[in-house]
Order: sequence, then structure tokens, then C-alpha cells
Amino acid sequence: METRPQVAEGVQRLKGVFLEIPGTRLTLLDAIKLSGLDQPVCEVVLDVLEDARFLKRANDGCYQRRTLDSPYS
Repeated sequence: METRPQVAEGVQRLKGVFLEIPGTRLTLLDAIKLSGLDQPVCEVVLDVLEDARFLKRANDGCYQRRTLDSPYS
């Protein structure tokens, strides 16, 4: 499987997790387990979601959905 389709599918899969379960916080390892992606691709997916300002990474390294009332939004 090519990397680009994996990233696109991973973005949709992880975005769905954060939309379905408000307040979800995931570590990189959690995201890898949930998405089924390998680590390098999962890191790219998380970076894409962070660059799109959908996610933010907390100081503890956990990713969470960025909302208007979130600190550091």
C-alpha cells in the first residue's frame, strides 16, 4: 500500500475517533493501535491533523481535539 492512501485513510480514521468520543486524548502509541498504521505513517497523520488545527499536542505528548474553549487553541 502506498503511503499517500495510508495517510488519507488514517486521517479519516483518527479524525472519526476524536469526533465520536469527545474529550479523547491519545498518545502516539494509542493512535498506532487504534489506526492500525505503522509508526512513521501514524506520525505523519497526527502531524497533518495538528497542522490542520484539528488536533493539538499537549505538553505531556497526548493529542486531543482542538476546540474553541480549549487551552492553547
